[in-house]
Amino acid sequence: VDKQERVQKLSDRFRRSLRRHNYVTPTSYLELIKTFQKLFKKSRDKVGEEKARYENGLQKLSETETQVGKMQEHLKSLQPGLIKAKEDV
Repeated sequence: VDKQERVQKLSDRFRRSLRRHNYVTPTSYLELIKTFQKLFKKSRDKVGEEKARYENGLQKLSETETQVGKMQEHLKSLQPGLIKAKEDV
C-alpha cells in the first residue's frame, strides 16, 4: 500500500510538471488478468483436445462405413452360392 501511495504521488507530480497523465494499475488487477489468461489457455487447450477426439471419432466412423460397404458387396457376391447350397440341402 505504501508503494502504491508513493507511486500515485509521483504520478501526480509528473502530471503537474509535464501535463501528461501516468496511469497506475493495481497489482491485484494485473493478477486478475494473469489468472484470466491462465484459465483461458486451459479452456482453449481442453477444447482443442475435445476437437481432436471428435475429429478422430468422425474418421473412425468414415473408415467403418467404408469397411461395411465392402462387406455388403462381398455378401452380395456370395449370395447366389448360398442360395444354391440351400437348394442342394
